[in-house]
Amino acid sequence: MATKTTTKKPATTTAAVKTTAAKPTAAPEPAAVATAAPAPAPAPAPKKAPAKKAAPKQEPASPATKVVFEYGDKQVVAKELLAKAMESFRAAHADIEIQEMQLYIKADDNCAYIVVNGTEYPEDKVNF
Repeated sequence: MATKTTTKKPATTTAAVKTTAAKPTAAPEPAAVATAAPAPAPAPAPKKAPAKKAAPKQEPASPATKVVFEYGDKQVVAKELLAKAMESFRAAHADIEIQEMQLYIKADDNCAYIVVNGTEYPEDKVNF
């Protein structure tokens, strides 16, 4: 006869999982939570606008000017005389750089004497 052998299987137990509804809990305060976002940095103080300076007074445009020497029956315009002196001096002395020019007008001689860079040039007088 045949014998019947039975082997026991280990018992497997299934645990019943008990589920319960989550109880509502009060939300933690943001200050108590360590992972809360850092508080925003205080806004920088608004910069003060620089004090407005008074607008510089604009001087009125210079009026047109003209200097005229009159003697006897002659009239000499100073600006024209200066331009004539500058031109004649540059033609005679091309190697000298004019940094400063002065004219000495001598009505008795009907001419203007030239001084350039502090040096007199009596031979370069300008007749008018």
